[in-house]
Amino acid sequence: MTPPRPPGALSFSVVARSGRLCHTDPVRAVLAAVALLTGCAELGVVTDGSSISIGKPNHGYLVDAAKIPDEGPGWTTREVWKARNNRYGTDELIEMVEGVARRMHKRVPDVRIVIADLSSRSGGGAYAFHRSHQSGRDADLLYYMRDKDGKPFEPDAMHVFDARGRARDGSGITVDVPRTWLLVKNLVTAPEATVQYIFMYEPIAELLIDHAKKAGEPPEVIAKVRRALKQPGDSARHDDHMHVRVYCAATDREYGCVDIGPLDLLAEREAEQQQILATIENGMSRAPAPEAAPTPSLTEVAVSHTETSVAAPAPGVGLATTAASASALGSLFRARLDRIDLRSWP
Repeated sequence: MTPPRPPGALSFSVVARSGRLCHTDPVRAVLAAVALLTGCAELGVVTDGSSISIGKPNHGYLVDAAKIPDEGPGWTTREVWKARNNRYGTDELIEMVEGVARRMHKRVPDVRIVIADLSSRSGGGAYAFHRSHQSGRDADLLYYMRDKDGKPFEPDAMHVFDARGRARDGSGITVDVPRTWLLVKNLVTAPEATVQYIFMYEPIAELLIDHAKKAGEPPEVIAKVRRALKQPGDSARHDDHMHVRVYCAATDREYGCVDIGPLDLLAEREAEQQQILATIENGMSRAPAPEAAPTPSLTEVAVSHTETSVAAPAPGVGLATTAASASALGSLFRARLDRIDLRSWP
């Protein structure tokens, strides 16, 4: 798990005119001021240590990146991706991948998610492995797989699959469709960040959707996942892994983070959050406060609401709406300090 930064601890970053990280140091703000005075940078940003994704996924960079460990509860990686060291992303992306992996591990305890490349520490096109992965909002995950005997296993490499989900190398390996469906469903409904795309070979996407329909998954959930699944037309068709991309965080947009493509899933998540806020506000205004009841923390409220919503949805409310509302509430209460823009200083 990504270690939390100490409360009140600031790190100071100056973003250079060229769009590259000029200086990052957690010591004192004076370093940032010196950088500005010496002409190192035109734009200065003093941060609280939270990440900043700047620019587009295929033309951007990353400030104060978070790093995902190579191993964790529910995930692992392989030597090829360890050596590349593209293990960095925004706080939201890392928290989402770790959170989904932990939740998947409770449902699928026998195998872990294999995580491939994210971004380099400062983002940008430092490595020639990807056209995107430049601003900390992209992560490659391997499909869940089964061996030739039908047993689940943790793959040691990417395997190219055909339209039936079978490895083209004759190994007998297949995509584990039920578990991969569960993974993409968890990604799309994750509270930590809002997924914009899951790039995937279209025939594999169709296998997942067909499975979901036969399994009786809620139509709302299937529709949401279907909108996120996309085979890219300008790059590899992703028949050997899935590529997850999240939207810019609201605070990052203020510093030049740019989303490419449709914003409907983001708008839907924001509408869900507003609806939850309105519901909570309405409930609090009507319910009398208990005399001696302690005031719950925001985290306790989020957890309580999530457990209640998932365990006992109201009659007539779809499971997708309930799950999405619970996820949105968890995301809503994730605290994050604002950043200070040096350009606004007198």
